Amino acid sequence: MFVKLIIGVLGCASLSMSAGAQIISQTKGPEVKAPEVGKVETLKPTATIGRSGEFLKTPRTGALLFASFDRNGDYKIDRAEVASGIEAAFSYADLDKNDVLSLVELERWRVDALGYENATPTNFTFAPNFARTVTRATFTAVLSGVAETLDKDEQGDLDGIISMPDLLKNYTKRRSQIRDDNCPSRVRQARREAEQQCRQRKGY
Repeated sequence: MFVKLIIGVLGCASLSMSAGAQIISQTKGPEVKAPEVGKVETLKPTATIGRSGEFLKTPRTGALLFASFDRNGDYKIDRAEVASGIEAAFSYADLDKNDVLSLVELERWRVDALGYENATPTNFTFAPNFARTVTRATFTAVLSGVAETLDKDEQGDLDGIISMPDLLKNYTKRRSQIRDDNCPSRVRQARREAEQQCRQRKGY
């Protein structure tokens, strides 16, 4: 009798819980509106960034130096900035202030300004025919020529402005390098090397 009583109580409790849950589930709650989201603008690059296909963007001759000539922070180098930048570069390079650069002074300046000792323009560009010194006029003429090359657009026109994209160029890998990037090619090469080593060990 006691057991039947407990079972009856538990049954009533479960019925009341299920009924309560059903009532709650059927009760219409307050409507929550999703926040209105405006149109999200995304930046779409107008030019390829970094690697695309088989080319890279690499600095052109004098890129580091001419980027430092930008004085007003507009990321463009005009003719006045080029002229003042070349003058400042010569003053920096001329350690003994005798208005002539020795090859040692020139080499030191090239490493500081161009990034490393093998960067272009080379010592020979400034001092051809094994000259031992570089005058201010020669120094200015060489860098002015570099500025003119950087300033030319695809049609070869000069507008007097060197922009940051002008300081970069496309570097296309050679076909042999492109093939080496191919995974199956590397697998075949490794297999050939393994077979060759095996033949050598067996004395074929």
